[in-house]
Amino acid sequence: MSVQTIPSPPAMKLALDANFGSFERWRDDFVACASAHGSGRTLLAFLPMEGTLLNQWTAEDAQPRGIPILALDMRGQGAVGIDAFVGRIDWGGVYQRYQTAVHDASEPYAAERDSLAGALVLDVRRAGVFEQADSMIPGARWRDPKSVGEWSHELPRGQPVVVYCVYGHEVGRSTAMRLRAAGLDAQFLRGGIDGWIASGRLVSERQRG
Repeated sequence: MSVQTIPSPPAMKLALDANFGSFERWRDDFVACASAHGSGRTLLAFLPMEGTLLNQWTAEDAQPRGIPILALDMRGQGAVGIDAFVGRIDWGGVYQRYQTAVHDASEPYAAERDSLAGALVLDVRRAGVFEQADSMIPGARWRDPKSVGEWSHELPRGQPVVVYCVYGHEVGRSTAMRLRAAGLDAQFLRGGIDGWIASGRLVSERQRG
């Protein structure tokens, strides 16, 4: 089947990149999963315990693994139908459902601004956002959230980890959950660095290489 070239969804791109390597890999995997079945549903689902996204097929009446944020009903779908479905996905709606799922699952792992003492603090703002930033929380180190699966094993075990993004939304929250799934005592900073600055806390100048 020939799959048309589709621009990657901006708001979901980081999540798809982090979980599948790229939007194109997600699309290819989703299409392959759908093409292998003539009935049931093909889903993109969020797994709260792992903090990750997964493509999966389920029978019509089966309970899916995780929280579905995108679903393709396979009844009557052929190669052309699958291709057309992927081309008309409402990524704004998918992103809203993803945000809700991540927010609800991560709320128990929120760190307040007074609880950073003794923790390894990681700045996980998106690479493009971080490059434009002038300040950081003192003592923080930047790590690319897109590559969390590659650097999570480098972090020391036994030390609490607090990650922050810009506002404390899905980037920091999902990164904290992925770190927890890797066996780390990780939390996200409620309100992100924006809330940190708004509360009058000190920041340090970001060192540019």
